[in-house]
Amino acid sequence: MNNKKKVWLFSSFEQENREEHKRRARLSLEERIHEFSIIQERVWGKGWTLKPIKKTARFETVEW
Repeated sequence: MNNKKKVWLFSSFEQENREEHKRRARLSLEERIHEFSIIQERVWGKGWTLKPIKKTARFETVEW
């Protein structure tokens, strides 16, 4: 297993977005699903499938 890490520096968000798109295009379906599951855990925490989602609604009034 390759444990080497790479750091990339980009001169713009557009350049970073292009490279991220290319990186994701090279991923297999299993790698994409694994990456998505990591993001889900970061956002909702461990056991997020066991707790019901709390539904909330927000609105804002503006005077135009």
